[in-house]
Amino acid sequence: MLDSGASHNLMPKVLMERLGLEITKPYKDLYSFDSSRVKSLGLIKYLCLNLAQVLAKHLVMDIVVVDIPPKYGMLLSRSWGVKLQGNLQLDMSYATIPFFNQTRRLY
Repeated sequence: MLDSGASHNLMPKVLMERLGLEITKPYKDLYSFDSSRVKSLGLIKYLCLNLAQVLAKHLVMDIVVVDIPPKYGMLLSRSWGVKLQGNLQLDMSYATIPFFNQTRRLY
């Protein structure tokens, strides 16, 4: 889920374990929107991923792992959206992603 107000990419611990990923370095605790403290388990640094619908498009990202329920899967931050260099429609119906001098719509 894209959270345009988030400053970090967040992944629940359960999802990290299911994907077979590992924390690569410690990281500081975070604070939620209501100022409550969220304990960070660590950081997955420089994770390279490909978009499922556009395999030629890849991103390198850092992900903070936290022990939260996997209700939304991952929460993606503003910086992730900037790295993607695309546009998300305000009604969130689709995103436009550039690659190889073309644009693709992802619904």
